[in-house]
Amino acid sequence: MSTNWGILATGRIAHKFADALNLSETGTLVAVGSRTLDSATEFAAAWGDPTAHGSYQELIDDPNVDAIYVSTPHPQHAEWTIKILNEGKAVLCEKPLGLNHPEVMAMVDAAQENRCFLMEAFMYRCHPQTLKLAELIQEGAIGDIRHIHATFGFHAPFNPEGRLFASELAGGGIMDVGCYPISLARLIAGSEPLSVHASGVLAETGVDLYSAALLTFENGVVAHVATGVGQQLDNTVKVFGTKGQIHIQQPWIGATDWKFDLLAGNEVTEMSGSSKNPYVCEIDEVDRCLAEGSLESPRMDWQDSLGNAFTLDRWRDETGVVYPQERATTLAGPVNGISLGSSNRISHIKLEGVNTDVSRLVMGCDNQPNLPHASIMFDAFFEMGGNLFDTAYIYGGGRMETFLGQWIASRGVRDSVAIIGKGAHTPLNHPDHIRPQLNQSLERLQSNHVDLYFLHRDNEEVPVGEWIDALNEVKDAGLVSIFGGSNWSLDRIRAANAYAKSSEKAGFKAVSNQFSLAKMLSPVWAGCVSANDDAYRKFLLEENLLLCPWSSQARGFFTERFDGLQEHGASKVDRRSWSHPADAEMERCWFSEENFERRRRAVELATEKGVETINIALAYVLAQDFTTLPLIGPRYLSELRSSVRSLDISLSDSELDWLELESENR
Repeated sequence: MSTNWGILATGRIAHKFADALNLSETGTLVAVGSRTLDSATEFAAAWGDPTAHGSYQELIDDPNVDAIYVSTPHPQHAEWTIKILNEGKAVLCEKPLGLNHPEVMAMVDAAQENRCFLMEAFMYRCHPQTLKLAELIQEGAIGDIRHIHATFGFHAPFNPEGRLFASELAGGGIMDVGCYPISLARLIAGSEPLSVHASGVLAETGVDLYSAALLTFENGVVAHVATGVGQQLDNTVKVFGTKGQIHIQQPWIGATDWKFDLLAGNEVTEMSGSSKNPYVCEIDEVDRCLAEGSLESPRMDWQDSLGNAFTLDRWRDETGVVYPQERATTLAGPVNGISLGSSNRISHIKLEGVNTDVSRLVMGCDNQPNLPHASIMFDAFFEMGGNLFDTAYIYGGGRMETFLGQWIASRGVRDSVAIIGKGAHTPLNHPDHIRPQLNQSLERLQSNHVDLYFLHRDNEEVPVGEWIDALNEVKDAGLVSIFGGSNWSLDRIRAANAYAKSSEKAGFKAVSNQFSLAKMLSPVWAGCVSANDDAYRKFLLEENLLLCPWSSQARGFFTERFDGLQEHGASKVDRRSWSHPADAEMERCWFSEENFERRRRAVELATEKGVETINIALAYVLAQDFTTLPLIGPRYLSELRSSVRSLDISLSDSELDWLELESENR
C-alpha cells in the first residue's frame, strides 16, 4: 500500500517530515496546508510541488489525501486532529498529542467514533533501537527493572514570544521534550506511575525552564526524569535491573547506525544495527496499520498516549505550569474549535416550575479532577442534548460547583441549562444552614438561582415543618425554583408534604435517593436511603413525584470491574480519576445472590440486544412507571457515550418483570 499524505502547518518539523516522505517507499506527499496560500506555496515548491492549500480546512477537504500529519503548535493539535478525524481521514499528530489528558481523551474519542486511525508522532518509538530495548526488557535480559534514568533537555536563548517559552503556545521543557523520557519510562516500567513528585524553575512567562520528576510505579520501578529548554542535559537513558543495566547514548534521535551497551554481570554486550530515517520508520508504520485496517499502532497506541498525557499533567501540576487555555478567565472553547451547539440525542421532559425543559439524563458534577476535564465532559454532554447538571455544596470542597459555574459562564449557556443543587449535609444538616450554604453555592455557580434544590441529608431530630418553612423562604426569595429531599425516608417525605399542604406552602416535588436494578444492601455512605422498595415506588407514582436517582448504574456493578473482582478478588482501579468506588464498597453494597441473578439476566438481555450490560441497567431505571431523571457519573467521554446509548433501549413489561426476578419468562 502507498499512503497519500497531507501536511498540516509548515514549521520546521514539517520540513523534516516532508524530507522523510521523499525517502519513503510507502508514503507520498500530495498536499500541504498552511494559514496562508503564500506559505503553503513556498513549502510545496521546496518538496516537489504538492497541492498547496491556503487553509487547514482546504487540506482536510482535499479528496486526494488519505492521511494528514499535524505539525501545528501544541494548543492546536486537538482541534485540527478532531476535525480531520471527523472527515474520516487518518491522523499522525506531533507530540505531545494534546495540551492535556482531557484533550487527548477527546481526540481518542473522535478516532473511536469515526473509526479512523490516530497515532501520536513519537518517531523514536518506531525505531529499531527502541524496539530492541523493549525486547530485551521483556525477555528479562537485565532481570527485574528497578530504576530508570532518562533525560532530554537543551539550552535555548530566551524569547518570550517564541514557541519554546510562550505560555499561550504551551511552551516549556515538559511539553516539548520532557514527554520523551516520560513515554520511555512508562514503556520500560510497563505500567502507569502511582506517584509523580517534581520540582522545577519557571521562566517569567510561566513555562518551565527546567524540571525533574521522580516517578514510582506499582511494580516497584522508580524512574528519574529531567527536562528543560533552559539547560543542557546528557539526553541519555539508563535502565538498571537486578541482573544488569542498559545505557543508551542517543535514545531520542533515531540514528541510522545505532548501538548501545548491555551490561550483565561482568559481561558487556554491544547491541547495534542500522535503520531508515526515523521519520521514515514512522511513515512506514502508519502505512502498515492502514493497510491492515488498524485504528491504532502498537508502537504508540491510544492508551499509551492517554497515560503519557495524564503523567505530563501531573508533572506540570507539581511544577506549577498552567497554560492560559486551562484557566477559568481564559478557558479555551470547545476542543473541536466549533461554537457550542445542542442536538436532540438526549430527549427532554417538562418539569413544572422549571423554566427550561430538562434532559432525561443528569450529568453528575462530583468527580471532575480539573476544569479542562470538566469542560470537555460538559461540552460533550451539552452537545448531545444534555442540559441538567447535578452538584452539591460539599462536593470537592466547593470545587465541583466552581467548575460548573466557570464552564456555564465561559459558554454563556445559563438560560439553556438547569442546575440541581444540594445542601445541609451532615453534620450541618439543620434549616439554619440552608440559606448561607445556598448563597455560597450560587456564588460558586455564578448564578442567581438553582432550578432544583435538594436537602442533601435528613435530620430526623428536626421537625419536617421547620425544613419546609426554610425551603419556602429560599423559594419565595427566588433562589430555588422547586425543591425536594435527597436520602429521605418515605415516612419523612410523606410527613413533609402533608405539612406543606396543611400550611398552604410548597412541598417536595422530587426525591433523590438511590435507585438501580441492583438493590443497595448497605448504604454507600452514612445516611444514604434507597427508593428501591415497593412502597416507595408506589408512592412516587401515586404522588407524581420525580425521582433523581443517584448511583443509578450501581457504581460499577454492571461493568467489567465486577468480572475482575469475581475472578481475581480485585479490580483494576483507574488512577486517572480522583473519585472511584472501591472494591470493598462494591462487595458491601451490592453483592447478594439476588443481585448476582439480576446482573446475570442483564448480561443475557444485553447480549441479545447487542448492547452493554450497563445499558440495560440504565434503561431499566429510565423505564419505570414514575418519572426518573437518572444521575450519571461518567469520568470519560466513552462512559458518557455508553450511558447515552441506554436511551435507545426499550424494555417491555415482561422484560422488566424478568430483570426484577418477578418472572422466569419474558
